[in-house]
Amino acid sequence: MKGDEEGIRIEIHDAQELVPFDLEVVRNCAQLAFPLCFNKAIKGSPLTTIDSLEVSIVSDAEIAKVHEKFMDDPSPTDVITFDYGEIISSAETALRVSNDMEISVEQELALYTIHGMLHLAGYRDGTSDEFNQITELQEKILADICG
Repeated sequence: MKGDEEGIRIEIHDAQELVPFDLEVVRNCAQLAFPLCFNKAIKGSPLTTIDSLEVSIVSDAEIAKVHEKFMDDPSPTDVITFDYGEIISSAETALRVSNDMEISVEQELALYTIHGMLHLAGYRDGTSDEFNQITELQEKILADICG
């Protein structure tokens, strides 16, 4: 279904055991967010060409390994996105941030998934302006799907 705003196959895996959360809530949010992200996609961006999206929710230790291997930074991070359609996010980071923000861990994980989709849609966050743009957009999409 390349280039189809109605959706693609989205698989979400809970590959950690430290943080309990409702995987179905995150999965539903991803399905609802996809067309909104697709409609904001820059022409030719990976989100418009991939057949499927795989989201893996992992521990801080696991995401730190990926972060070091691909970005030469050994610290844990919230989300890492690969242009071929893979998003990796940290459940432990989501738990810490959700407690600070007084939202559910599911909402924070949904936000990470949206953030990853927006990277696939061609948005970056390397500069202050880019960061502000992607942050505003992901917050709007999360509000739209979560009410």
